[in-house]
Amino acid sequence: MRLRAIEPEDDGYYREFAADVVGARAVHMAEPPRSRGQLRKDIERLSLSEASDDCFALAIERIDEAGMIGAISTHRTNARTGTFSYGLAISAAHRRRGYGTAAARILLAYMFSERRYHKCLVEIHADNAASLRLHHSLGFTQEGLLREQEYLAGRHRDVVLMGLFGREFLSDAQPHD
Repeated sequence: MRLRAIEPEDDGYYREFAADVVGARAVHMAEPPRSRGQLRKDIERLSLSEASDDCFALAIERIDEAGMIGAISTHRTNARTGTFSYGLAISAAHRRRGYGTAAARILLAYMFSERRYHKCLVEIHADNAASLRLHHSLGFTQEGLLREQEYLAGRHRDVVLMGLFGREFLSDAQPHD
């Protein structure tokens, strides 16, 4: 598995993801249908965008098979406080195989080791058990709960706030004797 720049040819992944209402609701919300032209334009814009203030989006790809299987992006970066957030999505056909965990580990190692961030904060829908498990396995700690914060599928949903310090992640990433 590797992370790479998003290319205009990755529009197939985004078409598939846009059609996956269950997956879209797990990470954000279901969007109205968009035309191929709109998606192509959005992907082209994304592929041409430069990282700004450490905010960027990357494709997740298997090493043994060309083609995007997911995406990971940083957002809400704050160099002054040393905090950032990220989002992660894996296509339905590739979920529960460790790709999300591997992509998150690569991104976290980069942000903590290379960019000197202090803490990562994520917001996860409280009913997204897979994402909660993934983040617990990475060492994240629940720091709060925003009650009825998001409106999805006809009702308000809670959002779990989780945090991870660079020192926690990096100490766990080091081999222990």
